[in-house]
This record gives sequence, structure tokens and C-alpha cells, in this order.
Amino acid sequence: MLDTLAFERGLTPSALAKAAGLDATTFNPSRRVGGHGGYRWPAMPSLLAALSVLHVPWSVFAQQVEGVEAQGMRGSALGAPAPTQHRHAVRQAPALPLSRLSETRLYDEQGYPVGLKWEHAMLPSSLPAEAYSVRVDSPTLEPTLREGSSLVLLPDHPLRRSDRVLLVRQGQAPVVGIWQAGLPPVITPFYDPSAELQSIVVPENTSGLWVHRIVMMTL
Repeated sequence: MLDTLAFERGLTPSALAKAAGLDATTFNPSRRVGGHGGYRWPAMPSLLAALSVLHVPWSVFAQQVEGVEAQGMRGSALGAPAPTQHRHAVRQAPALPLSRLSETRLYDEQGYPVGLKWEHAMLPSSLPAEAYSVRVDSPTLEPTLREGSSLVLLPDHPLRRSDRVLLVRQGQAPVVGIWQAGLPPVITPFYDPSAELQSIVVPENTSGLWVHRIVMMTL
């Protein structure tokens, strides 16, 4: 569950730990199992620091944990699925390098990946069926995202202020950045911090333009 909350905000477990001021391995799956095979919770200060970053009250998290464990899913409150048969459940999903997203005929009218140009990547089967992956194949987004990072996106996920998003425009370079709700909405791109930031206005009801929410990133 902690993993899910992090992924919804575009964070991996290691990125969540860093954002909370903790060691990057604090929430690694390998640290969730004790010497006798039982599930082990992180220290309370670490957990509270992570929930603070996620803006989730302890009372809300505790209620969700109780609901999960009441269904016999002990251990999944931290993100590790209890049933053995689901531990490695993955599926194929459309995938492309970021630099190729300016090509035409990659998306249908609703913004879903279509056509034979798409490659494939393995994603957790727990993600919605429409999820797809984009690989960062240049250093232009560093230090926010390094070359080789992967993004998992949902085409029809509702956008909220400060969400990480991908702007796709046919025939133009894609933009990865932060969604700033407003009238009109704008996106603040991920660029070199030494460069001058130029917010991009997102016009509404424009053909061939889509904004997809990033629900997971590997840094």
C-alpha cells in the first residue's frame, strides 16, 4: 500500500525514501522481510516521514492497512503482495523512447497508444490496462531524470496540481514536467536548473495534443 501511494505520486520506493530524508534503501522490498521470513515494518519515525511527504494522515493510512490485512493480505500494506502466485505478475505494455514520441500515428484520437511503431516493456499487471511506458533516452532531463529512467503513464488519469505529466504533440518534441492547474493550464518542464524556465500553455480541445499523467518513475 505504501508503494501504491508513492507510485500514484510518481515516486519509486527509493525516491520516496530520499524525499523523506531517509536512506534510499529504507523501503526496499529486501528490507521488508525479517530473518525468520516474517514481514517487518520500518521504524515509526521513517514511516511517519514518508506519510508526511505523501500528504497522507497516519489515521487514514492505519485504516487502509486494517482493511487490507482484514482481507488476508498481510504484508501488502507495504507493497509486497502476500499470495506467492502474484509476486511476479507482469504483462506486456506499449513502450517507446522519449525521443520518438514526436512521430505521427502513435496515438488514437483519445490519446491511447496504437499502431505497429510501439515496442514492448514489462509492467506490473496490477496497473490499469491502458498504462504504457516511455524510456528517457537522452541526458536533457537531468538532474531530475537521468538517461535510462523509465516513466509509466496513464492516458486518461485525472490530473491534479503538481502532478508529473507528459505532454505529447504530433510533430513536436514531447515535454516532461509538472502540471500547474489554471485557466489556461500550464506545464513547467523538467530542465537543467541553470536554464531559464519557460512554462508551456496547454490549449484545450486541440487535436493531436495529449497530457498523460506519470504514475511511476524509475530514477
